[in-house]
Amino acid sequence: MRSCCHVAAPVRRTGLASRVRATGLANVPWRRAFHPAKARFTTIDPKGVPVSHETEIRIGDAHEAYVYIEPDVGDAIRFAIARQLGGFGLTQGATEKLALRFYHGSLHFAHKSLPLPRVDIDRDLPRQSDSYSDMSPATLWLSGNWHAITLDGSPDESFERASRESAQELRGALEKLKDH
Repeated sequence: MRSCCHVAAPVRRTGLASRVRATGLANVPWRRAFHPAKARFTTIDPKGVPVSHETEIRIGDAHEAYVYIEPDVGDAIRFAIARQLGGFGLTQGATEKLALRFYHGSLHFAHKSLPLPRVDIDRDLPRQSDSYSDMSPATLWLSGNWHAITLDGSPDESFERASRESAQELRGALEKLKDH
C-alpha cells in the first residue's frame, strides 16, 4: 500500500531530464511512491557496547534506490560516526550530507571505515553501475522531515539533490516574505 508521494517539478536533472524530454513528458511532475517498512538500526553506545532497535523507514519501489529514515536515526548515525572518528572522515558539508555505503550482500548501509552504526533493510536496492561489486556508494541527506539515503548516481540521488537545492533557494525568499 502506498503511503505518500514526493512531487518535484522537473528541474536541473541531467540524465533523467533528457530522457523525459525525449519522451515528450517534460512538463509532467516527477513522482515517486514510498512504502512503510521496518529496518534495524545498530549503533555503539557511549560505553562502546553495540545496541540495536527496530525503526520505521519509507522505501521506494523495487526499481528505486532510496530509503527514508527518521531524523533521530540520521542524527544518531552522524553523531556516532563523528564520535568514533573524532570528527575525521566526515565529508565536507557533513551537516547536510554524509557519505555511506550500501552492501548488497548483507543489505545494510554503513560508513566506509566503520562497521557501526548501520541500518539493515529487508531487500536489495538496484546497483548503479555495471560492476558486480557488493558495495554501492550512498549519501545520507541530513535535513527535512525524514532523512533520505540514496545510492550515488541514481535518479533518486538527483531527486534529493534538486529537492534540497530548491529548499535552500526558497528559504531565502520565504525569509524575505516574513519581513514584509
